[in-house]
Amino acid sequence: MIEPGQTYRSADPRGGPRIRIERYTAGHAHAWVVNAYDGKRARWVLVRNLHASPDTKTGASRRTGYVLEPAPAPEPGVDPDVQAFLDLHAPRTVPIGPLDAHTLRGRHITNLPAL
Repeated sequence: MIEPGQTYRSADPRGGPRIRIERYTAGHAHAWVVNAYDGKRARWVLVRNLHASPDTKTGASRRTGYVLEPAPAPEPGVDPDVQAFLDLHAPRTVPIGPLDAHTLRGRHITNLPAL
């Protein structure tokens, strides 16, 4: 079952992007996804390309689409419902590299000294 917050990896043997489900309505043909690493490149993906297993019905490895990554194990002593809530609402940070005029251009960062 497809749910928001799930992460999928590319099944392409050459590699590819990892994606995270942002929105999905059960029964619809598309899911709204973003890159798992930085939350950018939002796009629609056909649900038929999202697979729960890395293997096909015949046992061969998938070469197309995306394969569901296993969810991380919950921390010991934490209620699973609380952990799921924390995982879903955790702040997402993206490293932007060294702070110079080139990396700050186009980013909405305020209260920085002039360079």
